[in-house]
Amino acid sequence: MTQSKGFRTASRRYLLVFWPMMALYLITLFAGVYFVDEETSPLHLRAGLAVAVALPLFGVLWAMLRQVRETDEYTRLRQLGALAEGGAITTGAIFLVGFLEIFDVIGDVPLFLFGPFFFFAFGLAHCRHGLGKTV
Repeated sequence: MTQSKGFRTASRRYLLVFWPMMALYLITLFAGVYFVDEETSPLHLRAGLAVAVALPLFGVLWAMLRQVRETDEYTRLRQLGALAEGGAITTGAIFLVGFLEIFDVIGDVPLFLFGPFFFFAFGLAHCRHGLGKTV
């Protein structure tokens, strides 16, 4: 396990990875939407773009896990609890949407929407864990 660096240092190191990854994600996403035509572009170009758009998100997830490893036990427990709760909420939503699709209650839902949903659920869980805490 990585040596605890303190909350401030770990948060700064997280942000030094997070913001460049988000900028790279947005640049590749908008460039792909603008320059790549779904109907006429070759498959290898579309596949490469899909990988290029997803890679910065792997960087963000890695930075989140690194921040968890580098903080003290209290902060680590709060972060891991929020990650677990966000994951459980997202998994439940995936099951619900899947069954709604199977029973023809709703149309097809794009799978990529569950990525942002996870980050939203994680953020809500993290905020909820922080409510009422005095330490």
